[in-house]
Amino acid sequence: MNYSRLKIKPEIGIIKNMNMKRILIPLAITAFLFGFLSLMGCGNKAKDFDSLKSSGEQALGAGDYNRAINQLRLAFRIRPSDRDILFLLGTGYKKVEQYDSAYSYFKRAKLLYANDRPINKEILDLAPGLNDINGALNAIAVLIATGDNEKMYWPLLAELNYRREDLQTAAKYFQLLIADNPNDKTYYLYLSNTFAQLGDFEGSNRVLFKAVETFGPSAEAYANMAINYLSMKDMAAGETYFRKSVEIDPNNVPIWINLANVLSEQKDPAKKKEALAIYMKYKDQTPKGFKLDSLIPALEAELKK
Repeated sequence: MNYSRLKIKPEIGIIKNMNMKRILIPLAITAFLFGFLSLMGCGNKAKDFDSLKSSGEQALGAGDYNRAINQLRLAFRIRPSDRDILFLLGTGYKKVEQYDSAYSYFKRAKLLYANDRPINKEILDLAPGLNDINGALNAIAVLIATGDNEKMYWPLLAELNYRREDLQTAAKYFQLLIADNPNDKTYYLYLSNTFAQLGDFEGSNRVLFKAVETFGPSAEAYANMAINYLSMKDMAAGETYFRKSVEIDPNNVPIWINLANVLSEQKDPAKKKEALAIYMKYKDQTPKGFKLDSLIPALEAELKK
């Protein structure tokens, strides 16, 4: 007999389906209860978040910064990407002068809300002091793109580019600042120094001569001119401008030593003797970095030949 044709399996299938119906009812109830409890949990979390945020804001406004930070950190655990919580935490840490922590929250906020002006203003306020030059420059770029006039940032753009050794860009902004405000002596000195670092010693001296023409003789300007001339291998001009510098500021020992160094390198014995006299006069006041302990004996030996 061929038993394979017996109609048994469908009945077993029906029994299984009946059992499933019995099982599905309690499962459905469980799923409903779980969903209901989850909604209640979400609702409680939302209430907790709002309460913590409100409490933190009030404490911040009242000057109770430690309580504000504690409340806001609890809120942060619930919503770590909330813009206001990140900003308020940054503000709270800034108030208690924990600038690294403040900056970390402002940076996180900026990652999520890149073009937010208040966030970028806080970044710009903290970044230079924490040596995040690129962060400061990026914040300036955002603030300009969102409405600010670039001109208001020229001093910072000059300084920041100078600090990151983008000297060409720094020189551009120093030149803009001088053109806009030719009566600020500081920018002339910065621009001349920038040109010197770029190896443009003639350009550096042009700026210094313009500064002397505008503001009058300056020991610092003349000393820098002397250094530029020496960099261009013009020993005579270097000597001339070091002499002009000490005439204005005769108590400046480093300039006297620089003048003596120039004199000692020339062939004229009289100048070498003058250099030795300067070394001896100021040796007790001269910083060790000038190495007079070795220069004096070497020059004395040279003069005895």
